[in-house]
Parts: sequence; structure tokens; C-alpha cells
Amino acid sequence: MGVATTAMASSMLSLYAVSALAPSLVDDLGLSRTRVGELVTATFAVAAVLSLVAGHLVDVTGARRGLAVLSATVTAALSGASFAGSYAALLAVLALAGIGQALANPATNVLLARTVPPARRALAIGLKQSGVQLSAFAAGLVLPAVAHTIGWRAALRCAAIVPIILLALVWRTVDADSRPVSGQQAAGHAARPAGTARGSWWRWSRPSTWLAWLMAYSALLGTALAAVNTYLPLYASQRLGLGGWASGAALAAFGLSGLFGRITWTRWADRMPEATMLLGSLSAAAAVSVPLVWLAAPVWPALVWLGAAGIGGTATGANAVSMLAVVRRGGATGHASGLVSLGFFSGFVLGPTVFGLLADSFGYGWAWLWVMLVFAASAVTGSFITGKAELRPAAMS
Repeated sequence: MGVATTAMASSMLSLYAVSALAPSLVDDLGLSRTRVGELVTATFAVAAVLSLVAGHLVDVTGARRGLAVLSATVTAALSGASFAGSYAALLAVLALAGIGQALANPATNVLLARTVPPARRALAIGLKQSGVQLSAFAAGLVLPAVAHTIGWRAALRCAAIVPIILLALVWRTVDADSRPVSGQQAAGHAARPAGTARGSWWRWSRPSTWLAWLMAYSALLGTALAAVNTYLPLYASQRLGLGGWASGAALAAFGLSGLFGRITWTRWADRMPEATMLLGSLSAAAAVSVPLVWLAAPVWPALVWLGAAGIGGTATGANAVSMLAVVRRGGATGHASGLVSLGFFSGFVLGPTVFGLLADSFGYGWAWLWVMLVFAASAVTGSFITGKAELRPAAMS
């Protein structure tokens, strides 16, 4: 669990570092809001493209190699960004982190399918997915303070310590043959591991109807979440007049609520006949939370933290529930995780760019209205997933 949680935290650290340090980047490099969004877009464009094959690659080669590559690429991205002398160089090196992001969900899902009994997987998935929110919480609290003291470049170097720790954990604790074990194998029967693929790593297969809907839902959810993740501290700084630490605290509130939300909602979803039954409600709750950031916070700036906590506690939990549904379904776990990640990361490509363009052209109000509408669209899409042949827990033993 420590490896899986650290891996998820490392995979998204570049996103939260850019978000937490956005006020410093804008001041030091003279970036526009659109340019800040492009830093995130470049990273997730790489992640989205590689998600086409990353899942099957993990199914073929095992989780250990996937986790090792994840840690190496994120370390290189954060370290390289700290030495970047221009915006173009910063954009290029941060894009490396997309390799690790593409591998994160497939590798950690395969690892847990191999090592955790089916009865405990909901809690395990909630805990490992909470690593993403732990990353947001730590980045929001620590990195602005480090940047204020010794600069944003030093803050990025400090962040690079996390994936280095991950590499050490993988080397010491993860077996070379970290591939999923089916329920039959867990009971002592001979069977080929569920989710263990054979053949070339670049193999790709068309998703089922159920998986296609889940990918569409994840794309919309990722679009709205990426906008919030990227611009929340910058909005708090520019529009609400909050200082560097207070702006970072908004991201920390988002991360802390998401940490508890991911654990809570995955355990709740696992008690349901179909885990996806929660998805529409969680997106709708996120849409309702957006006006606290957009409309209420300018009147009383402290409400930005409440709005951030509302979005983090619901929308990020929906992503964890999606991964629980994939693992419960069985089959090629890595490949299915990769396809859902493809949808999610495609949203991360679109979200920051559109939000930045709207904010630069028409102001923050229109940008937040767009985020609310995208969350609402994901809520509608989520209602179509349930009943599309997800396996019940009893059918997976």
C-alpha cells in the first residue's frame, strides 16, 4: 500500500507543483494564464497518448517495471524543470512527467490485484488513490512556503525527492512478477492470472460499451478537475487578493478533502451492486460546489477554501470509484485502467487550456461557469454507465 500510494502521489506531483507555484511562475517568468495551462496540457497530452498502450504494457511486463519508469520520469521532469532557462525548456521537461502519469493507474491497479484479497480491494484502491490528494495537500502547503523562502526552482527540487523515495520502495518491496491474481488463484486453484496479458506490448483492443461510457465520463470529469487543479491558487491570488501561503492553502483544502473523499466513497461504492452508481451524484455535488469558488468567494474570500473542499471531496472521489469499478470488473486490469486513464487525461489536456483562454479573454467568471457546466455534463453521462454489464462482487470470486 505504501508503494501504491506513493506512486499515485508522485505521478501527479508535477501538476500540483505547477498549480501551487503558479503565482511565482507568473511573477518570475511573466506568464499569462493561458501559458500556465499549457504547462499542464503538455504533460497530460503525453499521458493521454501513452495511455493507449501503457495499460497493456504493464499487463505484459508487470507492475515493478512500470513503477520504476514512473519514478524515474517524474524525477527527471521535476529536476529538469528546476533548471529550465526558458518557457520552452520548462514545457519540454515537464512533458516527461506524462510518461509516469500514464503508467500510474495501470501499474498500481495491477499491483493491488496481485497482492490484495478481493474483499479488501475497495479500501486498498481508496487509500492508493488518496495519494493523489495527499500530493495536492502537501504541494499546496509546502511548495509556496519554500518558493517564498528560497525560490520556485528550489521548491521543484524538493518535490523531486518524493519519486526518488518511490524508486527505493519499489526496488526493495515489489516482486518482479507483479501481475494480477484472479480470485481462483487466491483460493489456491491453478489459473492464468486475471489481467495478465500476452503478446506485444503495443496491442490495443476496442473498449466494451460499459468501458466506453466510463471513458467518456472520465474525460468530462478530468476536464473540469484539471481546470480546478491548475488555476485554483492563481485565482485565489489574482482575483481574491490572497497571499502565497493562503492561495496554496486552497489547493491544500482541495487535497485534504479529496484524500478522505476517495477512501470514503470507494468503500461506500463497494457495498453497492454496481460501483458506478455513485458517479453521477458525485459529479453533481462537485457542480454545486463551484459557485462557492466563483460567486461567493469574491464576497467572502474564505469561502474559496470551502468550495475547494467541496469539489475535492466529491469529484476526486469519483475518479477513485471509477478505478474500483475497473478492478471489480476483472479481465485485463492494466489495459482497462489505461483506457479509463486515457479518457481522464484527455480531459486534463483540454481543461487547463480552455479555462486559461476563457479567463484571459472574458475573465474568471466565465471560466468558472464553464467548469460548473462540465461537471454537470459528467453527472448526466455518469447516469448512463450503471447497468452496462459491470460484474457484481459475487461474480468475481
